[in-house]
Amino acid sequence: MSKLDKEIGKAAACVDEVIHEWLEKQSVTSIRREIPQIHLSLEEQRTLQAGLASLDVTDSASGIRHMPALGLLLESALCTEKIQQLRNFPQAPEVAMIVRGLPLDPQLPATPYDLEPGIENLSILAGAILSVLQTLQTRPLAYEGESSDTVFRHVSPKHKRETEKSSYGSRADLDMHVDNPHLPLTCEPVSQLSACPEYLSLTGLRCELDVPTRIVAIDEVLAILPTWVEEELSRPKFTVRRPASFGKQGNVLENVPLLYRSANDGLYCRYNKASVETTCANAQFALQLFAAAANHADVVHHILLQPGDMLIFKNQQTLHARDGFTPRYDGRDRWMLRVFGVNDPARVMPLAPHQPYIVRA
Repeated sequence: MSKLDKEIGKAAACVDEVIHEWLEKQSVTSIRREIPQIHLSLEEQRTLQAGLASLDVTDSASGIRHMPALGLLLESALCTEKIQQLRNFPQAPEVAMIVRGLPLDPQLPATPYDLEPGIENLSILAGAILSVLQTLQTRPLAYEGESSDTVFRHVSPKHKRETEKSSYGSRADLDMHVDNPHLPLTCEPVSQLSACPEYLSLTGLRCELDVPTRIVAIDEVLAILPTWVEEELSRPKFTVRRPASFGKQGNVLENVPLLYRSANDGLYCRYNKASVETTCANAQFALQLFAAAANHADVVHHILLQPGDMLIFKNQQTLHARDGFTPRYDGRDRWMLRVFGVNDPARVMPLAPHQPYIVRA
């Protein structure tokens, strides 16, 4: 029996105590990175809003068609320092960024409770979101099963889906996860399915002060854990199911690692608490320690997005979550727009030529 097996065997009967004892010993405040923020001035906001009003962004197709112009518009509206901060983000060590104060449409509709409303009443904000993604040089898209015609997903409570662990749920906690972990990570080749998104953006329309988005950098989670946890999570001992948000089940990954790390390619992760399983005792214990550390108070950021605030994060290097809440269905519930970004168009498989932004998953 190996030293690791002995360590696991001693601890397996008292997992909760071991986790608590280990995390109590950690002091990680010194390594926690703050999330950089860009604040648009009133003048920048007005300049951008005026430019966006002249562009006809009424749906995904028109918005994506206008993305080169949207990028130039943002560049002309913001000061050089802010544009450079956005351009540097893909190669920066930071895994998340917040852009605060994007311009809003004159009249905000009621929070939508149907499944997929359009963006015709949100053309200013939708254009602003795409202008930021264009500056990051990432391609907006959506995946079959989650969307049929738009890259904009309305993150709001949906009738009859309250207990679903997805962006349409509400009452159920949405635990720490990487989005679309069943798809090939950036360090993996693609074949039948499109790549896992490199970026995920959430833009606020209505905010619930007691329902923040929680986000954590995966490397900071690993930094407070014993090294053997990362070693176990890097072994091909896990099963990853397709997320509930895709509807029908399919494409179960078997015998895959949750973590990849290399000196050249960096760190990539496909952890999703709701859809990851293992039958190996060592891997299960590592999974429990990782899940507990991912909610450690010293590494988790609690983010409230006011209307016009855009959170952008590197999907495969972060975990995000939110607590359950009770929707009022009064038209003023929590509401955000979510957009994915993939860097390499060659790594996605469009379902149809006329909608290249809806891809196979």
